[in-house]
This record gives sequence, C-alpha cells and structure tokens, in this order.
Amino acid sequence: MFWIFTILVALMVVLIILCLVLFFIRHKPHKLPAPHHEAQLLKERFSSGELSEDEFRTRMKELEQKPGLRKNG
Repeated sequence: MFWIFTILVALMVVLIILCLVLFFIRHKPHKLPAPHHEAQLLKERFSSGELSEDEFRTRMKELEQKPGLRKNG
C-alpha cells in the first residue's frame, strides 16, 4: 500500500513541475517596444498633427541616438 502512495506523490510532483514550466514558458516578461516602433508612432503622431515639425525632428534625433535604431524610411 505504501508504494501506491509513493507513486501518487511522485506523479503530483511531476505534474506541479510541468505546470510551472508551462506557466513560465507562456508568461514571458513584457519587453519595451523596439525603437523602430517608436519612430513609427512619432511619424503617425506628426502626420495626424499632434506634433509640430520641430518637435517631430527633435524627438526623431533623440531616437536615432538610442542604440539599436535602424532607419526604415
């Protein structure tokens, strides 16, 4: 009878570990948006009139100085 209890406990431990692994695989931490995404948002805000041309150019220059920004037109 003791061996049934041991097997059940072992199966529960395996199930808990599997659930934890699946949880951490599916719930990756959120990352900050990529710099090219930020540039696209600035372009959209400029085209809709939310930003002046000077403000748009200033912010684009700031973005270009961030590492990892690729110009995409």
